[in-house]
Amino acid sequence: MPARPRPARAPARAAVWAELTGDPGDAVVLPGAEELLGTAVGLGWRVVVATNAGPGTPPLPDELGRHVDAVAESRAYGIVKDDPRFWARLVEQERVDPAAALVVGDDHEADQRAPEAAGLQTQPVGRGGRTTAELAARLRDAGPRPEDAAALVAGRREWWAGRDVVSAPHLAHLVVRVTRARVRLTAGPAGANAMVVRRQDRPPGVIAAAGPLPDVAWLHLPRDRRPYQAPADLRALLDREGLSLDVLSASDRRHALAMIREARVTETVTERMADLVLFLKDHAKGARR
Repeated sequence: MPARPRPARAPARAAVWAELTGDPGDAVVLPGAEELLGTAVGLGWRVVVATNAGPGTPPLPDELGRHVDAVAESRAYGIVKDDPRFWARLVEQERVDPAAALVVGDDHEADQRAPEAAGLQTQPVGRGGRTTAELAARLRDAGPRPEDAAALVAGRREWWAGRDVVSAPHLAHLVVRVTRARVRLTAGPAGANAMVVRRQDRPPGVIAAAGPLPDVAWLHLPRDRRPYQAPADLRALLDREGLSLDVLSASDRRHALAMIREARVTETVTERMADLVLFLKDHAKGARR
């Protein structure tokens, strides 16, 4: 049986190529976008554009491009924005400080879910989120980054456990060994006490100690002082056992004391102090070997 001739594919390929390489037209600039980028740059921010754009996409308009420090393209990374690995690569490639970064966009998957899975905070704009002009105003309220600021708090808001919470995946390192960490938030001259709390099956959250949370604020860590001193009953127990906390590193000491301090039931406090004594005894045995 004679083979059927294959349909000519050249015209179809030519049509696709023409579509990809033809005049892309002009990009649409969202209202307030230039104000947002200009405000950020004026306050000392670096602006990195993350895009899935390929051939046939209009170039970035000059009024926005002049504020942009770098462009991270999915075709260059070989990974789309919807994949958390894209954002991890961007952080490494562009030397971004995750603690002080904010992903702004209008796509739930590419601009929220994926970057949050990579440990970045996000702020949706449009589609029910803030407008770019509103976000620009909040950046101005917060001002430039203070020298002693450890992080930025500007992520999306959600209702959790009856509280207004800022989702903060970039602050997971503060609650690895404790369930909550006290912090100070500042936005310009205004300040408020807050806590970073660990949450099951969700990124950490920031909650205000009292009153509302600022929309954009800089986070400051407390100085290490009396909160990390051993309570009197623990000191007495260690003296009786001939043990000392000095053998622990500063971080291990803070972790051990925080676990005891956070216990709300007397039996739990006693158990945790006993566990610490056993750990110190084992540590001492290992040191003598």
